[in-house]
Amino acid sequence: MKKSGQIALGGMMAALSMVVMMLTGLIPMGEFALPAIAGMFLIPIVTEIGCGAAWLTYGAVSLLSLIAAPSKECALYYVLFLGCYPLIKSFLERRRSRGVEWALKFLVFNVLAAAIAALALWVFAFPGYEDLLRDAPWVIALGWGFLNVVFLVYDLALTRLISGYIQWFRPRYI
Repeated sequence: MKKSGQIALGGMMAALSMVVMMLTGLIPMGEFALPAIAGMFLIPIVTEIGCGAAWLTYGAVSLLSLIAAPSKECALYYVLFLGCYPLIKSFLERRRSRGVEWALKFLVFNVLAAAIAALALWVFAFPGYEDLLRDAPWVIALGWGFLNVVFLVYDLALTRLISGYIQWFRPRYI
């Protein structure tokens, strides 16, 4: 792909990511789905241009999301996990051992999820988090387990999406 095509692809994917992030305040219950969809727009950049351009696009969308997205909580999810995970995933899947690969994926997820929770609680003071932590720690433990199951489903879905892009879309259109 020519340099101009690479720049155009990066710009289009960044614009699509931002459109999705701007919907975060308008679509109810889209707190996790919309930042995840915005992160998926990085897949063509990783595949066609490389990880460096994808990290640059991720940085631009992250900064713009923190400034302009209606939901700062969704922007935080994008910045700390859902935007960067497709890029981290490409690095983690270079491991030869599937067991080590999955252990690292869950380690990365749990560390980043803990960072999101800590920032939401102590830095951004999102409403409801502190009360939940104080009054119902069992809900947090149950929720944490559920989030790990959701992460597993998300990772498998992302793998299928990447495979579909490489096997179906790329040969036809690129």
